[in-house]
Amino acid sequence: MKVAPSRPPRFHNAASGAVWVFAAMASTSACFAQTAEPGQLSRRSYAQPSLTASAPEQPSLPATPVGPAAPAKPASEWPKFVPAAGKDEPPPAPPDVFTAEEIAAAKARCTVLLKGLDVVVTEEPAIKSGACGAPAPVQLISIGKNPQVTLLPPASMTCEMVAALHKWMADDIQPLAKKHLGVPVAGLQTMSSYSCRNAYGRKRGHLSEHGKANAVDIGGFVMANTQQTSVLADWGPTAIEIRAQIAAAEAAAKLAAEKAAALKAAADKVAATKSKPAGAALPGAAAATEPPAAGTLIEGVPGLANRLPGAGPANEGRSGYGLIRPSLLGGPKTTDKAAPVAAAPSMPPHDVASQSRKARFLREAHTAACKIFGTTLGPETNLAHKNHFHLDMAERTRSKYCE
Repeated sequence: MKVAPSRPPRFHNAASGAVWVFAAMASTSACFAQTAEPGQLSRRSYAQPSLTASAPEQPSLPATPVGPAAPAKPASEWPKFVPAAGKDEPPPAPPDVFTAEEIAAAKARCTVLLKGLDVVVTEEPAIKSGACGAPAPVQLISIGKNPQVTLLPPASMTCEMVAALHKWMADDIQPLAKKHLGVPVAGLQTMSSYSCRNAYGRKRGHLSEHGKANAVDIGGFVMANTQQTSVLADWGPTAIEIRAQIAAAEAAAKLAAEKAAALKAAADKVAATKSKPAGAALPGAAAATEPPAAGTLIEGVPGLANRLPGAGPANEGRSGYGLIRPSLLGGPKTTDKAAPVAAAPSMPPHDVASQSRKARFLREAHTAACKIFGTTLGPETNLAHKNHFHLDMAERTRSKYCE
């Protein structure tokens, strides 16, 4: 928009012109004072003065008196700000699965470990449940050939466990079975393999190797002639049980000795009473030598009572109230005969020999396992392992654990 230049107004008289000149001079002075800096003139302000009178200044308001600060008001609960849906939420947890790289690496390791081994396995999908699982587990069906040892039932485990079981079976179990039992092993009785749990099934504690598919429990062996060798039935007494039996036998012997000492002391007391002279006998002792009259009661003599009518010599020696005469207290009856002791049932000789052979086979198999597996537990460990061998491939920094 263009602005036309202003022209001086025309006045009808001299007084009006004087007023206009005075107003223009006042406006020019005010404009010059606002735009000029000290020691310098503003050419623009001076050359083009504003012809409009400036507005009068407003009177300043009196300052508010300074006093004590008012207490701050508590922050109100309102308004409340709620984040929009989908914003400020934690990122979703990563999926509880093994990565493709982890699975591929585990399968490649399986290929190396199982190369050339006489085993029958089936691949299983990766297992992942929290800390439990394995990236490339397999189900072991059988080990070896001629004979082929079948797992009853098949067990899920890592390839490290498969390789260790194959070595144990080929190098130790089959030679030991032929040595002690005369026949090879044809079946392996499994009790547990993969199981997501802590050791011993406790709520607290470290994760069991079973939770990593890195362990198996063996309950027994089936021979080629269909005979079975069970860890529970054929291991024999454990060291814990032997110590308990020894302690029980010692306690029984001590109790028997105490009873024998008590009986001997009582017999010695009776013998001492009989050996005293007649004058030193206790009051009423002489009357004890004579049979009491029928229907009478001898007072003051312990153990003597009236004889029932019709009682004959056959009842001599015992009172009618079941008390024994003093002369028979504290010792065995001379008329008693030693009761025959029932003999314990004995095992046929061939069964004893068979049990000994099975026990030697199991114990040497356990000893051989200690050289292969990271952990080997058995009946000597505790009561929880009395019926099986626990074998696992736990990584240990120092030495293998065998018990």
